[in-house]
Amino acid sequence: MTTMHAPLDQWQARLERHFAGLAQRRAGSGFPIFALEHGLDENELAEISGLLLSRLKAGLPLRSHWLLWVIYATERGYNYDGEEYWRSFEEHTPSWEFGDRYKVVPWFTKFQKAYDGVVPTGPWASHFRIIAWPITHAILPRYLQLQFARALYDLRYRLAGVARFEAASVGRVLAAHAHATTRFEAFLQQEELTGRIVLALLGQEQAGAQQPIYPPTLERIVTDLEQVRSAREWLKATRQEVADRFKGIGHGSTPSLPGAVGGPHGRGALRGEQPNLSIRPNLMLRYSGAGTWSLVMDVPDFRGLAVSADVRAFLKKTRCRLNGADDTKPAGWLLSGRRKAVLKSWPDPEKPLLLFEQSHGVLDHLVESECRLGAGPNWLFRVGQDGIAREITGRIVRPSYEYIIATTAEPPAGHPYVSACSIECAGAKAFRLKMPDAVSAEDAAWLKKLDLQVARTIRVWPAGLPAHQWDGEGNSEWLTTETPCFGITHDHPLEGYCLRLDGGAATIVEAGRVGFPSFFRLPPLPEGIHTLSVVAKPDTAGPAPPSSPPAEGHLVLNVREPESWTPGRPSHAGLIVTVDPHDANLDAFWENGIRLSVLGPESHRVTCEVTLAKSNGEQIFSEQVGDPMSLPVTPENWHRKFDQFLQRGEDYAWRYLEASEGALRIKGDELGEYVVRFEHDALPVRWVIRNHHGTLSARLIDDTGSEQSQPAALFFPFERPVAAEALPPADALSGSKVSAPGGLFTTQHGHYHDAVAVSAGLSGPGLSGLGVSWDFGAIRGGAVTLEQAIRIFALWRSARLAGPLAGVRRDSVAAGILSAIYEMVCGFNWMKAEDALCAAPKSERARDGLQHNIERKNGFGAVLRRDFARIDDGLAQATQWYVELAERYGICKERRLCEFALRLACQPQRLIEVYDRDLDELFRSLRNCPAILRGARMLALLSANRDHDGPALRLPRLSW
Repeated sequence: MTTMHAPLDQWQARLERHFAGLAQRRAGSGFPIFALEHGLDENELAEISGLLLSRLKAGLPLRSHWLLWVIYATERGYNYDGEEYWRSFEEHTPSWEFGDRYKVVPWFTKFQKAYDGVVPTGPWASHFRIIAWPITHAILPRYLQLQFARALYDLRYRLAGVARFEAASVGRVLAAHAHATTRFEAFLQQEELTGRIVLALLGQEQAGAQQPIYPPTLERIVTDLEQVRSAREWLKATRQEVADRFKGIGHGSTPSLPGAVGGPHGRGALRGEQPNLSIRPNLMLRYSGAGTWSLVMDVPDFRGLAVSADVRAFLKKTRCRLNGADDTKPAGWLLSGRRKAVLKSWPDPEKPLLLFEQSHGVLDHLVESECRLGAGPNWLFRVGQDGIAREITGRIVRPSYEYIIATTAEPPAGHPYVSACSIECAGAKAFRLKMPDAVSAEDAAWLKKLDLQVARTIRVWPAGLPAHQWDGEGNSEWLTTETPCFGITHDHPLEGYCLRLDGGAATIVEAGRVGFPSFFRLPPLPEGIHTLSVVAKPDTAGPAPPSSPPAEGHLVLNVREPESWTPGRPSHAGLIVTVDPHDANLDAFWENGIRLSVLGPESHRVTCEVTLAKSNGEQIFSEQVGDPMSLPVTPENWHRKFDQFLQRGEDYAWRYLEASEGALRIKGDELGEYVVRFEHDALPVRWVIRNHHGTLSARLIDDTGSEQSQPAALFFPFERPVAAEALPPADALSGSKVSAPGGLFTTQHGHYHDAVAVSAGLSGPGLSGLGVSWDFGAIRGGAVTLEQAIRIFALWRSARLAGPLAGVRRDSVAAGILSAIYEMVCGFNWMKAEDALCAAPKSERARDGLQHNIERKNGFGAVLRRDFARIDDGLAQATQWYVELAERYGICKERRLCEFALRLACQPQRLIEVYDRDLDELFRSLRNCPAILRGARMLALLSANRDHDGPALRLPRLSW
């Protein structure tokens, strides 16, 4: 025993001295100590690990070497793959028992108190209460290193633009702008720490500064980062960009250059102040074909405003709505990059273009003052060479150009410059205006009635490198890396032009001969909105009287940082891609649970490619989603296409289970590419399904860290989908084989829960084995109450998928449970009528059957059949209409029961979150008034199949 014990005692004492000295040097700095800062090399770590494992195997106490176990656990955290910490820990630690994990937190707590160690914080730490300690003390675990390197590459231009390149400033940039998973986001909140890692990676360490990371540890992290797949190239590009900007024009005053304007307006000049960022959404019209245009709102990225923690927290937790859109955008949508959305209604000019669900003083003021639509009734859009019509806020038209004018009034008729067109936007009409080469006085007067002005004859335009956006009327968009260049010409004698950038010193540009342009160039400008005023100096030798006011105008330059390939960011404006929800995870994507639409020129096609990768970036799957798709791609088109793709190969299902992240790449040739990334979110308590040579196993992972309770685990077999079988926690945690045809595994531990539908092969021989015989007799016989049935339905419907046919089988079970519930309330004959309609959705005879089965000798059904589209108006309006109608025909007088029936008929998946504890009472009341549910089901079926081609739908898609 002594031989085994003495070296461990020596290692314990040596490391206690090491951390004590480190804590003393760092005292008062505000930088915590990490267990990864042990300073041991690989051989020393291996020796300590061997001694600890020998002591563990011998059954000796562990507490006397608590610091060594902290380091051991942290090393396992550093190599964590993002999935199963304890499985990896146990594989490397024979004789480690399940209960030993609860010793880890006291050891780390002792480390924290002794050496001012770091404390895990945030939602992730509260969900994963044990493993949060070793993973946090690992500083930057390997599974986050790829994300970190990618974030640096994506933000390389922003990093190069930081005026004071110090740890805190760099860390703030990463925290505000990086696309991050929950765990990576928590890591980025340590701004000083992340900034220090960036400085080391980019070779910009601050001499003499207090080090928040032990230098050998920092060197280890940097070395490992450079070995990560693709990271070396990303870091090389980032280093090059940062170095170029520091050595050239990135900081300090701008060098004096011939023809340059503005003096000291380099990138660092305004970094001490909040940049004047543009947050007004841009409106544009996209041609849809057949003389029809669709209205698109281009919403800027709000991450530039989220520098303060207060604003960032508000934007992360607050939903918003676009003025003119039907849906509400989820919390964090404005921080997810630049977004485009199609509007189905014309925005209300009395309201901001962007509306928050809750109030925030600063943002409310900005939105109220800057996010406004101009006064009507006419709005001007100029048709560009790319076929997109962009809004001209100044309402200035020019000869020889074409415009689309949206109006809330009646379009003019009979004018030679006007032709008809339409706009897919309720509340507005449109017409096309083709300007002549020369505008007469009569034409100018007619245009003035439309609140339009003809442009003056001094013309300014971007020259050389084109602006990223230019509306032809003085508004342009540039990058911080560019030097904007403009040409200017005139058709009457001028002496020159007086230019002022942002109200600074005047610069005189000599005017050339009439009709011959002059050119001027600006220095690179910092991020924000800049104004260049242009005053024409008349030729004093000419005939114009000296008292005439000089012609004056201004250019608005919206300058932003370059954006590289980030999630949901197109490389070309030719594609408008909408993904809903914007932050869908890999499970939602692979289960075909996103709504994807792609807009672009009708004559083009796009190719979609799906890739899957492990946490280290290793690609494990890449496949094209069928044949190229013609534009536009609607959510319905995408859903069918991806569903066919998922059914093509059994291997696809297993590859998905191995993946930590995925990407959908939409390729449009000359229209550019659009990439959306999806990441796998690990839950605190979850099922892990493995496929080993065709044998499936299900294992429960519990990372909640609770000692007082154990997770509850249930199994619902496919053949008896409402009959729960309790699984002993010990068996579930150790894992077991899944027998064919599989079923639903569920678990709950406190507030945390998970469910996965596992399809384990055929249920029998031959083709008949593809299907499963469901038994819902427990619902129809009353053994399972309606409240229990709707809760089991919710488990099935929300379950993740594993294995081939899992989606088909899960959906069939969910539909079967719903049908049994509807039958128990509405009756057997009603369900026969529903089945008849689903067999022939357009059949008037089938609709007659539904109507007559609601309530005989009553006009209630006839009104529902005629006015079923009223449920599309929204839940409040639909409920009010349905309540009034039910009361008028003597069906039901209770508003709450009417609303419950509508939700059960149209959105059963939301019943629990809305009614939860009242479900049993409401179901009992509903069984005493079945006609109210029958009527609601008729509305649901007619709405679901109104514009639907193909197999009938049982539930409508409503945005309640």
